[in-house]
Amino acid sequence: MSFYILEIGTEEIPASFINPAANFLKEHFKNELEKNRINYSSIESGGTPRRLFLYIENISDRQADLEEEIKGPPANIAFDENGNLTKTALGFAKSKGLDVNTLRSVKTDKGEYLVGTKKVKGEDTVNILKNLVVQTIKNFPFPKSMKWGDKNLRFARPIHWFLSIYNGKVLEFEIEGIKAGNYTFGHRFMANKQIKISSFDEYKAKLKENFVIVDFNERKEIIRSFLNNIGNVFIDEDLLDTVANLVEYPHPILGEFPEHFLQLPKEVLITSMKNHQKYFYREKDGKILNSFVGISNTKPKDDSLIKSGYERVLKARLNDAMFFFENDKKVPLEERMEQLKKVVYQEQLGTSYEKMERFREIALFLAKKLAPNKATTTDRAAFLCKADLMTEMVYEFPELQGVMGREYALIQGEEQLVADAIFEHYLPRFSGDELPKTDEGAFISIADKIDTITGCFIIGLIPTGNNDPYALRRNAIGIINIILNKNYRLSLTELLEKAIDNYKDKLSYQKEEILEKTKEFILTRAKQIATSQYNIRADVFEAVVAVFDDIVQIFNAAKALNEVYEKPEFVTLSTSYKRISNILNKNNWNNTEYKEDLLVESEEKELNKLIKENEEKLNQLLSEEKYNDAINVLLSFSKPVDNFFDNVLVMDKNEEIRNNRLSLLAKLKTLFEKIGELSLIN
Repeated sequence: MSFYILEIGTEEIPASFINPAANFLKEHFKNELEKNRINYSSIESGGTPRRLFLYIENISDRQADLEEEIKGPPANIAFDENGNLTKTALGFAKSKGLDVNTLRSVKTDKGEYLVGTKKVKGEDTVNILKNLVVQTIKNFPFPKSMKWGDKNLRFARPIHWFLSIYNGKVLEFEIEGIKAGNYTFGHRFMANKQIKISSFDEYKAKLKENFVIVDFNERKEIIRSFLNNIGNVFIDEDLLDTVANLVEYPHPILGEFPEHFLQLPKEVLITSMKNHQKYFYREKDGKILNSFVGISNTKPKDDSLIKSGYERVLKARLNDAMFFFENDKKVPLEERMEQLKKVVYQEQLGTSYEKMERFREIALFLAKKLAPNKATTTDRAAFLCKADLMTEMVYEFPELQGVMGREYALIQGEEQLVADAIFEHYLPRFSGDELPKTDEGAFISIADKIDTITGCFIIGLIPTGNNDPYALRRNAIGIINIILNKNYRLSLTELLEKAIDNYKDKLSYQKEEILEKTKEFILTRAKQIATSQYNIRADVFEAVVAVFDDIVQIFNAAKALNEVYEKPEFVTLSTSYKRISNILNKNNWNNTEYKEDLLVESEEKELNKLIKENEEKLNQLLSEEKYNDAINVLLSFSKPVDNFFDNVLVMDKNEEIRNNRLSLLAKLKTLFEKIGELSLIN
């Protein structure tokens, strides 16, 4: 058994590219080695800003041999009447390089055919590996790639060297004049020299001696240890991941900024440090301190020069922020609303002001329906919630939209609820983000998102594949999660109709078509949430969606139905429902009015008794949303319905009795459908 090391040495790769690229290397080689019948014990991959590496341990020196079955002509022309091979069969064997002793007749779905076995000897691993490495490098799937110099090769950043070692020796290849060798390079600034490598242990050890820690997790934990030792540092895991891929040899720098900048809103300070400078901020008792920790890629003899550079850059950014903040406070948010009339939200959908007017109307509709006492604050917040888009601070720091709106609203004397709703209407901003706490924020968030979805569908901006420029999928998921979190009881159809109707004076469209498409779009996202977060079967969810229109009801009913779908009684009931549906559809029957005096068999009389005893009870349980109890009532029909089909002929010769039994089944069907379209459950 041998090993293989590959390193691709580059200029600085963007931090966000490194881990996905390392994962791709690992998974791609796993798949390709298995496809090529090359055994190995483990694969490791990783990267730093200046290199990506791959290590394959205990890789076999040859492909496994293969016995391949090759199908030939039909048996009736491959063998004569005595069972001997014909000229056709022998010609087939010769053309395919088959030993005639392996030829035989095999039965297939399409009849008997001649089949022969060909033994394919495995190639040397080095030959396959060389081609695999070259093709992988040439076709590396980065989010963005570039060309450089006179080369045709595309990569995330220019490549400077290849380290390629197979079992201690160079596995030679060349791409665009760059030849693979047995050396790597140390840290660009602290040890920029060639380092000869013959094993993976040596690779890691020698690079560490030369100020390169190739293991991402090791760099990450070194940084975490630095931050913990300094103390009072807020360790943001996303920032930690990013910074660990910005450096090859992390070194902490503790810096400060003037205290007067603490007058800025906390989020402005955090954004300036975290998002723009990649610094870790420090806090104590929930308050930000006027100091930070930057992670340097070099370890100088004296930190002061790097420290002063870090401080100077941050101070300049905070000076700008303070200037924007003071200027913005001079203009009331309400005055800024006029500026939104000049901002085009989307060419066909109008200005940002027009969009605000649409979702403001929807938000007020929701407030009046769900919390009438909050209508005034909802309306005020909806009117002001986009005003901060016109501020200098948000222009410079777009990620602070909503945050600055809340700050300026409070400074200018708006109610706390209004200010909070201005911020919360953007929530959730990403998967796992917090949801609005106030009803006002929730109403506006739902309204803004539903307006975006319906408007985009009306003008044909429907997501396809990865193309979703207006984040409609995220908006739909946000709507569902807010409704579930707040337990809002409302009709999805009514909400969509309200949003769609807002466009009737501006755009031409088929309302029913848009309603159907947007409803399906949102319910598809709801199904994803149901299956991934609540472990509800997709077919169970679809069955419930066919009956209910209230999102909360849909989820509650689906959870209840999901608990029983494997019970024998439910399987029997579901099977009977499908049978009932088939009979009624075949006879085009939907009349549910049957006559008790025409029920002659004991089994149909028993069903009538159950209907009379349980119909009102079932309706009461469903109105109280006691879905588990309602389902148990329906399960009590399981055996009697089964007995009915075993012992009663529905299609009786007597037309009156036959029609009466069809009506009895139609009545049963309406009861069963109160919890879901059971025929959709597999």
